[in-house]
Amino acid sequence: DNLSAPEIALPGDYFNTVIYAGSDSSLAVTGTGFLPDTTWIKARTVDNNNRIFDSVRGASSKLIPDGTHAQEIGDEFTSFDSDGFTLKGGTGANSSGNNFVSWNWKAGGTASSNTDGTITSSVSANTDAGFSIVSYTGTGSAATIGHGLSTAPELIIVKSLTGEGWNVYAEPVSS
Repeated sequence: DNLSAPEIALPGDYFNTVIYAGSDSSLAVTGTGFLPDTTWIKARTVDNNNRIFDSVRGASSKLIPDGTHAQEIGDEFTSFDSDGFTLKGGTGANSSGNNFVSWNWKAGGTASSNTDGTITSSVSANTDAGFSIVSYTGTGSAATIGHGLSTAPELIIVKSLTGEGWNVYAEPVSS
């Protein structure tokens, strides 16, 4: 009773974890409770790379967060669905005899053009949850990028789609 009300009363409306068993057939993974805009998949029983898919770049575009790989295009992740997602069978995110975990976030659905920065970006933003997915083409010079949120982000993760490492910024924690 002595705690203030949480900023997000029902976090499951914006984020959910789903565990599933792989298959060599097409698999509809359900249980997110919403149409996810970002899905991060990790194998639990084999040593496979993690995979991240998002609605801004499209279901066929995959990022490998535990490496410096360039974006990969393929048919492993088939679609984002109203209560989860669908995977092609026999792939690194859906193989028979293996178990997987998926972390799923709800952003703002279909991306829209954002001209708030010096570089135009494509953004899917959920201002209630404080989460957005942003895609832009850098210029090699200092720039600003619109993110679609009503306040400055406290955590920013950036990945070049052509390779290289991940860049992370986190708002310093004050005591």
